[in-house]
Amino acid sequence: MRGIVVIDQPVEDRVVGWHVSVGDGLESTMAGAWVLPADDPRIATLLTGRVLVTTDKAAARFGRGSDVGALAMAIVAETSALDAAFAAHLAALPSSRRSLVAPRWPRMALRPTRVTAGDPLASGALTLARWVSELLAAWDQIEKERLARPFLAARGGDRARAFPPGWGVAAPVALAA
Repeated sequence: MRGIVVIDQPVEDRVVGWHVSVGDGLESTMAGAWVLPADDPRIATLLTGRVLVTTDKAAARFGRGSDVGALAMAIVAETSALDAAFAAHLAALPSSRRSLVAPRWPRMALRPTRVTAGDPLASGALTLARWVSELLAAWDQIEKERLARPFLAARGGDRARAFPPGWGVAAPVALAA
């Protein structure tokens, strides 16, 4: 399972986080949310071992984290490469066997859609967390489609990849309390 935490610090004295878990047969899950005082020692524990995604406001304190826009672009790039691999495979077949159905890739947003949380302070983190969740759920569908076709499984191996190649995933957080 991939653990990601989206962190925001919309005001000086509060930190907001949303945990997103995707993988191991799960659909994307918004696994937990919290709004804590900025000096709460539990923050480090809630971040540890997870891939960090930060809003611009939280980046000054927690670092840049992984870029969700780059995740979207990495998925688009890999889908294009898989389409090219499909076309090459189809072209290599005798004309009598060229009736393969093209893969149907999921649609996904290339930008986040603003959402409002019950606590207005959590809206920025929720917006970003939902986008992460939707992108990784789309990635999981792409991987299922890739693995269902042996000629596409050759690209990337015979096991589902956690993240698309080319996405600069930041190392999981290891903060001190």
